Amino acid sequence: MFNKVELPFVIAGKNPSKKLERLAHRQQHTCLVANPTDKEMQDMIGKAHVHVLPSFNNTGIKLKLLNAVFNGRHCLVNKAGVEGSGLETLCHIAEDALSFQQKKELYHLPFTTEDPGKRQSLQATYNNEKNARELMTFLW
Repeated sequence: MFNKVELPFVIAGKNPSKKLERLAHRQQHTCLVANPTDKEMQDMIGKAHVHVLPSFNNTGIKLKLLNAVFNGRHCLVNKAGVEGSGLETLCHIAEDALSFQQKKELYHLPFTTEDPGKRQSLQATYNNEKNARELMTFLW
């Protein structure tokens, strides 16, 4: 997907396939971080300017996306990744390889001090303590 966009691109995750490893190493602008620790992953999320998080199904909220929205900067997703989550207005959406490639301007788009503030409205919906209390009322 990003062979034609020569911007620094880091792929990070658990147990990447050999095929993904080969593809990542073909490009000079791409690197692969296999099996990062939680601390390393959080560090990369905080430092990355754009998070590319396509989803191949729309089966509920994606924890990776929530983590990137709360702790990262720009998030580039497809509709399946945000559908029904309430995160649609906080993400940039593309649907196919070409439209993902065309979003390369995000790399140069500043992440302003107002942007994290927009995300604070999610605290009401995605608040672990509040949601745990609500779940406990169903159990007891």
